[in-house]
Amino acid sequence: MINVKNIKKNFGTNEVLKDVSLSVGKADVVAVIGPSGSGKSTLLRCIVGLEKVNGGTILIEGEAFVTDGVYESERKCHQIYKKMGMVFQLFNLFPHMTVRKNLVTAPSIVNKESKDSANERAEALLTKVGLSDKIDAMPSSLSGGQKQRVAIARALMMQPDIMLFDEPTSALDPELTGEVLEAMKQLAVDNMTMVIVTHEMTFARDIADRVVFMDNGLIAAEGTAQEMFYASENERLKAFLRSFHER
Repeated sequence: MINVKNIKKNFGTNEVLKDVSLSVGKADVVAVIGPSGSGKSTLLRCIVGLEKVNGGTILIEGEAFVTDGVYESERKCHQIYKKMGMVFQLFNLFPHMTVRKNLVTAPSIVNKESKDSANERAEALLTKVGLSDKIDAMPSSLSGGQKQRVAIARALMMQPDIMLFDEPTSALDPELTGEVLEAMKQLAVDNMTMVIVTHEMTFARDIADRVVFMDNGLIAAEGTAQEMFYASENERLKAFLRSFHER
């Protein structure tokens, strides 16, 4: 579903991604962990096209939108980007629109979906994330956890094959984190392909098929959750995990 080959990304003289390669199969749940500034979020943003790489190749479902640092046409790139949905740290809901409008606007405009069809799917997705009673609420009336669950439903409205999550619980109070993680667990049950940048180590350990540890712009280690959390010989990873256990 995702094949990243030797990508590089610089911000000026700062080399944020250094020859990073990653493969994600259909229905895989991949958790990306690591210290702040290690390149995790930049990797996601490059995969979904929000940042341009300085080198390397990215294929989505076998189609390349960038090859050896050279991008395809804007039209082809856009077609490939539509295969992916992304949920950010901050919810990015339209504050002047109801929850319903937040969900149905993009499918109606971009995909020319009928009003009835879009409304029906919006209702179904809000039920899936436990917010069917909030469909006509304004975002300002929602808690942070509710806003993030609406953001997940909104991304799913575009019917992506792949979902990318960039620290979706980092802006939430601890007591609101569980409801968002529960919605993401349901996606895993539904066999959605997911790449999740997260600081929720228990979630990564319990839900991910594979865990990727990034450090200093590199993938320093990767393996199953069992291997990464209990059997890794990587000293940097072990030090990182100890820092969470000691909090």
